[in-house]
Amino acid sequence: MKKIIVSAAVLAVLVLSSCGKSEVCSCAETGLSMMKELKESKMDQAKMEEIQTKYKADMEKCQKMNDGKSDEERKAMETEMKECDSYKELEALSNEMMGQ
Repeated sequence: MKKIIVSAAVLAVLVLSSCGKSEVCSCAETGLSMMKELKESKMDQAKMEEIQTKYKADMEKCQKMNDGKSDEERKAMETEMKECDSYKELEALSNEMMGQ
């Protein structure tokens, strides 16, 4: 169950990362904050649910930015995300939490 929640969180972060000081970077920073809190929760189910609730509106906003985008537009957002200050830390934390 915990692995499913971590996987869902990582997926959410990837979607958030696809969003955008630009809005893309804003979503990446939100995703990083969420991942840090999830890590600090030490997989406590109640805390994880609180964190998901806390970030729900931001996640939905970022996910909507992806809606209706072509593959080319999504790749452009991904390229933009990789230039964000928080990207390297987000990527490292995602990999760590997924056990890679």
